[in-house]
Amino acid sequence: MSETKILIVEDEVLIAEHIKDYLLSFGMSQIYMAHNKNLALQAIEHIKPDVVLLDMHLQHPLDGIEIANFIDEKGEPPYIFITANADMLIIQKAIHTKAAAYITKPLKKSDLFAAIQITLKAQTKPEEEFLLIKESNTVIKILVTDILYFESNGNYINIHTKKQKIIARQSLEWIEEQLPGQQFMRIHRSYIVNMSTVDKSSSKSVFIGDTELPISRTNVAKMADYLKKRIRK
Repeated sequence: MSETKILIVEDEVLIAEHIKDYLLSFGMSQIYMAHNKNLALQAIEHIKPDVVLLDMHLQHPLDGIEIANFIDEKGEPPYIFITANADMLIIQKAIHTKAAAYITKPLKKSDLFAAIQITLKAQTKPEEEFLLIKESNTVIKILVTDILYFESNGNYINIHTKKQKIIARQSLEWIEEQLPGQQFMRIHRSYIVNMSTVDKSSSKSVFIGDTELPISRTNVAKMADYLKKRIRK
């Protein structure tokens, strides 16, 4: 996520700097700013940002909408509207754009993080799907196909991948909601596994390479059925 290019289009410098501080706390470092429509259009053309954070109301009421229309005609990049504007005419015009998300002022850090994560995820090809995990003050981008299994550890989870183990302050329930349902299975109250990495199973365990993990009785038949179907293929 650190390589993601973000363009902030905001005419109030203090607000733009505030947004930048949030982005830095997410582990993002490639941050650009434009404080009016003309600079924004130039930045979109030359910087080619991955995401634009677009204030709906700049120096002129319809500046943000005009920028959005320009992006829609080009077909990229995705943009997120940021607004405190309650003008129904402008809101109606905004509804007809292709904005990826809307965030209202005053800006909440959690709302910004969620909007960017959802926007980036929507742009990712299914075969290159990523999971974004917040670790300390950075965000880690993990290729879903690299994940072996998740292990609950109190208030944290251990994410075991083909290359490393990552510790994150998340719950298995939260992780379960982010993952492709048919690719992952919660085999135990403390474990979620990537089904494609399971080598064999028994009435009590599943094996990923030399790693043995417990499986609850309610999931034994489902795992056995999955492995049989995989063998037939």
